[in-house]
Amino acid sequence: MSDEKITGTSGFGSLFERVTVMHATDRWSGVAGDVEAVLGSPKFSDGSAWAAWDALSVSDETDGPAWSLLARTADLEATVDVARALGWHVGERTVGAHETRVPLRSPHGLTVIAYTPTPAS
Repeated sequence: MSDEKITGTSGFGSLFERVTVMHATDRWSGVAGDVEAVLGSPKFSDGSAWAAWDALSVSDETDGPAWSLLARTADLEATVDVARALGWHVGERTVGAHETRVPLRSPHGLTVIAYTPTPAS
């Protein structure tokens, strides 16, 4: 990350490549079907736990809030540094089959799941 001072107005703007809303629910199948009825077919779905449209994703991951932002970044370390500089709580990093993610929570309660794709081996 550069030595540039981080301010409340600079934030994550240049770090996030894509941000969508994520809805997590234990009723994944029904909710994904409802969203599909409204928005059409998802861009991606694994058919059992995840579906993604342009601006919305539906997940069965219920260990966090029901609604959050899902933010893709190429530089997860810089994203974590900015979060800390802004006074956000930085959660535990988890590595999955397709991504590495870190939950971030603003002082006002907004949760952002920052993630970067896991390099193919």
